[in-house]
Order: sequence, then C-alpha cells, then structure tokens
Amino acid sequence: MCDGKSAAQMERDLRRSIRKHGWALQYVESGIDEYDVYPAYCYSVGHTAKGLPELVVTGRVADQSAQVLNDLGSWQASGLDLRPGDRHTAGGLDVYLVEVRECESWLLGAVALFGRIHALQAVWADCRGLLPWEGAEDSTIVQPLLGPPRNGTGAP
Repeated sequence: MCDGKSAAQMERDLRRSIRKHGWALQYVESGIDEYDVYPAYCYSVGHTAKGLPELVVTGRVADQSAQVLNDLGSWQASGLDLRPGDRHTAGGLDVYLVEVRECESWLLGAVALFGRIHALQAVWADCRGLLPWEGAEDSTIVQPLLGPPRNGTGAP
C-alpha cells in the first residue's frame, strides 16, 4: 500500500477525492523485480460512477501524468465522448487513445471500488511525434501498451 496506508485508508482517501473533484488519480511508482522492469503509471478512479471510461497513462512522471489525465477527465466530464483511436493534445503531450484490455491487472484502485470497469490509455507520442508502434524501434519498454492500437496499426 502507498505510504504505509491500509487498504481501508486508501479507499477512504480515493472516495474523498472523488467527492471533492469528481475523480481521483492513483500514481504507481516504477519498480524492478527479478523478472522485469515495471514503468510508472497513473490512472483515474471515479469516472466509472458517471458511466465514463477510466483513464491511464504509462511511463511519465507524476505531475505530467496528472496533467494529461486531468485534461482528458475534464473534457469527458464536460461531455466530450473519448473513444479508442482519438488523438488529442493533453497535458502538453500529443496522445492517442487505446482501449485497455485488462483493467484488473493495472487499475486496481478503480476495480476495488467499482468492480468491472472500462478504461482508455493515453499513449503519448515521442519527441519526433511518433507513437510507440510507428518508429523503427519499439518504445513500449518505457510506455507499455495496455491494449492494441485501433486496427492493430495506430492508424485512425
């Protein structure tokens, strides 16, 4: 648990933030174990209560992740229908939305509060404007893809 908090304390904090702001953000630090490297990621908790997808971004620092997710979250709360294959500029990054396949593996706080959820990943373009699947080199080590690009290619 984060900062030594119990599961009950974490849930209480998430619910408090959702009541105050409409959603909460959960940042997960990067880590390394004997099998792999796990990049940091951040996801929303609370959009599900309004029938909207939760949002997630991988491979960015906490502040930038929060900017991306808060921009997207604000837009969808205002009525913008976010869909897989959409491209937006959020938090200063060019992002492409991908359907998350296994929310239960990544968005633990949202699943704990709401059970079955739906989520979109904001996949960010690199400094050349390329998405992970568009360059000559696979860049999914820093930014793991939690679902396939639309039509498997990233093409809108």
